[in-house]
Amino acid sequence: MASLVSPPAASPLTSDQLAASEALIAAQLGVPTLERTQEAESGTVGSSGLIALSRPAVSVQSLTLGGAPAAGILRSPWTLDVSALVRPYGGGTWGGTVISTPYTVTYTAGWTAEDLPPGIRQAILTAAELGAAVPVGVRSESMGPVSRTYSEASTLSPDVLALLRPWLPLRF
Repeated sequence: MASLVSPPAASPLTSDQLAASEALIAAQLGVPTLERTQEAESGTVGSSGLIALSRPAVSVQSLTLGGAPAAGILRSPWTLDVSALVRPYGGGTWGGTVISTPYTVTYTAGWTAEDLPPGIRQAILTAAELGAAVPVGVRSESMGPVSRTYSEASTLSPDVLALLRPWLPLRF
């Protein structure tokens, strides 16, 4: 896997450190890679009219709702809004029932080195720099006479997590 980020001029960072940092960032975002791929998904849209994508999208190539071509609004990298196109409720005396509409969407996910968002680029560089100074995930605690050092595999600093906030998937 080629890294999307190159070390800055006169930086001691290696391409291996950047690749490891990139992998940690991808894992934090819940995706296998940050590199550009074409994705296709299908499912049903419920009453919210929102489609939760499994990868952060940069563009949508095609969308069908109930077998017919449709257009939606990419509200965030993870959410496609088709609420104006779906009927949330159907008949019934006691408030109706939710009508699920089948969808199929094809979209572009991930980035190239040229269009990687600056926040993600900075998160990769910051995580790599912190990892170069102290191995990422190493923690040390002391309570009285007892000291313990241990490792957490995917620990990222609060600064890195703040940079990633716009691209984190919605979890509920």
